[in-house]
Amino acid sequence: MKIPLSWLKQYVDVDLPAPELAHRLTMAGIEVGEVEVIGGWTEVFIGHVTDVRPHPNADRLRLCVVRTGTEEMEVVCGAPNVAADQNICFAKVGANVYNTHTERYETLEAAKIRGVESQGMICSAVELGLGDDHDGIIVLPDDAPVGLPLDDYLGDIVLDLELTPNRLDCLSVLGVAYEVGAITGKKVSEPEVSYQESGAPIAEQVKISVADPDLCRRYTASLLQGVKIGPSPQWLQDRLVKAGLRPISNVVDVTNFVMLEYNQPLHSFDYDLIKDATVIVRRARPGEKLTTLDDVERTLSVENL
Repeated sequence: MKIPLSWLKQYVDVDLPAPELAHRLTMAGIEVGEVEVIGGWTEVFIGHVTDVRPHPNADRLRLCVVRTGTEEMEVVCGAPNVAADQNICFAKVGANVYNTHTERYETLEAAKIRGVESQGMICSAVELGLGDDHDGIIVLPDDAPVGLPLDDYLGDIVLDLELTPNRLDCLSVLGVAYEVGAITGKKVSEPEVSYQESGAPIAEQVKISVADPDLCRRYTASLLQGVKIGPSPQWLQDRLVKAGLRPISNVVDVTNFVMLEYNQPLHSFDYDLIKDATVIVRRARPGEKLTTLDDVERTLSVENL
């Protein structure tokens, strides 16, 4: 179980150095196998794209003007999602970033790309070690402080827990927050979970059939209407990546987020594709196959729900 300290601090005040916190958790029976540092970037800052125009010698490249506080630099960028007025992760010359072509970390140098000098790089997740996505750049929130070192904004420490079967209460960030609170005497603040509901009762819109109550004692459902599928906000993607999960879409990501927060498994379904508006919870049939979200076909057994 990977616990980012930035996420943990949303629920409990953590003022101990990470190594000491890891030691005290381990002594309390929650073994921390590794303390992982995310970041350590030098010469990488939050930048703001002030202008984007076509590259004169390449159809798929664009020239971007990036402001990092008091400096403005022109860079060549091939990302399809770069646009003016974005806050981005900007690596200056001298930064150590991952090169997807050589598959190793290298010191960034100024380079002429199709005849135009590029004075840095607008980074994707893979170039910063923040994930596997290199199809587009990371777009930061509008309130990200331009000019701030990225290490101060996205840098983090992750505690990798090696839990024993008797401590499944710590298979969630909130569970670990309560453990930290017990160790340090700090108060735990749970997130607000109330939300407004309207429309017909859910029982009139969705039917639930639990065929194997020995494996599933209770199954509940809610119906969300008017949902538009798209990418999650960057902060949500960052939290999932640090916790060891791959962002997929806003609907999938928010269910994974709640699962990690509360240790409550969730799943989302397209209402229009549910036959007879009925969710059936049952054991898998012998040899039944299921293609999961990572596009892997898996063979199930009767021990799978």
